[in-house]
Amino acid sequence: MDDCVRLVRVSTDAPCLIWELHTRTERVGYLDARDGDLLQVSHIGVNPRYRGRGHATRLLRAVLVHARALPVAVVAAPFPSWREPGLLHEELRAWYTRHGFHPDPGPQDPYRMVRPSTVC
Repeated sequence: MDDCVRLVRVSTDAPCLIWELHTRTERVGYLDARDGDLLQVSHIGVNPRYRGRGHATRLLRAVLVHARALPVAVVAAPFPSWREPGLLHEELRAWYTRHGFHPDPGPQDPYRMVRPSTVC
């Protein structure tokens, strides 16, 4: 089933950026982000039937490659995708930490995490 999942950059018009994963017949996952002084990832969602196969990681890596020269921020708080829960808060924090993010909470966003730019 995963052999035919392809990554598609749906929107390239800043500030709204969207990547999706598709099979020939359905959307497998998506990532929405807003570009600016830093790239803010709004949502990552993977269809429950495709979870646990690295698709969210594939989406996040696409964004990190795109934004090498920018810091990237995320909100490590659960967001129901496809009307089903995903990872819990601590699982999300651990997942983002594995991808180079560190906690950077603010008064309006206690779950914020940031990954610095990778270009010096």
